[in-house]
Amino acid sequence: MTRLLTVSVAAVSALTMSGCALLQSATSGVTLHVIEEGFTPPALAMSDVDMVCNFSMVNAPLVGAAREFHGDPSLAETVMFSAAGVCSESKALAEELRYLRAVREKRADEATDARVAQKRLLALTAERQYTSFKRMRNKLEQTYFFKYGENCPRFKRDFDELVFLLGSLSGVQAMTNDIAAQQSVGVPTDIAPLAASAMNCLDNNKWWGVPQATQAAVWSIIPGASEGKDIKGTFDRAMTIGEAKGVRLAHVVNAIAASSADDTATIRAIIKRATSVQNFKVNRQYRFLDVVATAQLENISDRMWTQNTGSRTPFNSLGKFWDDKADAGVDVDSFLK
Repeated sequence: MTRLLTVSVAAVSALTMSGCALLQSATSGVTLHVIEEGFTPPALAMSDVDMVCNFSMVNAPLVGAAREFHGDPSLAETVMFSAAGVCSESKALAEELRYLRAVREKRADEATDARVAQKRLLALTAERQYTSFKRMRNKLEQTYFFKYGENCPRFKRDFDELVFLLGSLSGVQAMTNDIAAQQSVGVPTDIAPLAASAMNCLDNNKWWGVPQATQAAVWSIIPGASEGKDIKGTFDRAMTIGEAKGVRLAHVVNAIAASSADDTATIRAIIKRATSVQNFKVNRQYRFLDVVATAQLENISDRMWTQNTGSRTPFNSLGKFWDDKADAGVDVDSFLK
């Protein structure tokens, strides 16, 4: 009798625990669905980069806690860690500008301190971006039963496609930022070719030309990969699509690739093009991504301006440069005073 009672108690306890787990899993599933379908779209429609960045950094740990309640928040985390990477990357750029000014002024201690701070922030950025990539890859492979970079999933939701795109971009950026941070994070360098292959799974026209722009960027940074590839033509077509679709993310991918090659002329041409699109209408559904693209182009412009003048791009002058003609509309007083 005692033995039977023990078994019964154990069985009831197991059922109770299983029931709690099922209840918690169901609750977490509903909550995550609300975040993915209810909270994320309004955030992507915002034009305030800092607001979305701070929202992501504050709420990513809370969303991640869903794992304690038998939920899987990986897709929401992909977006949040990607956005958080934008925050720390901008801070790293600020430290780089401090370094450039210190070098111009021959302040060795300040320059050294700024460079150390920059590398720490680049390492943090690479960590966030690599986490974004891993969350995307692991969750979508589990959901759609495919191997990332080898074959393609049959997506059921636009949100999953968006996560696939953002996670892939984060993976490539994580690799480049980790290299800049002396590979302190240990991001695998095979992410780039895998991401280039994975971009074949997305409709290039639907996603603003970014899939092919990503492929062109990978071709340009991997030795030997550019052979037989029309990199310039691919970037140009990608940017044309982005301009028509209202998201200039392909421009940033092109500018980053040009920065890696130290191709100043191309960088300047890209920035001028992005800021002078005739009748450009931003995609309201994905306004945040276009705003981030503009902010990243401004970061690249700030680097160039600081190298040449000691201060960042003058206010409301993105797309203009220090050596433009006097009638180009550059607010000269803002950097000569």
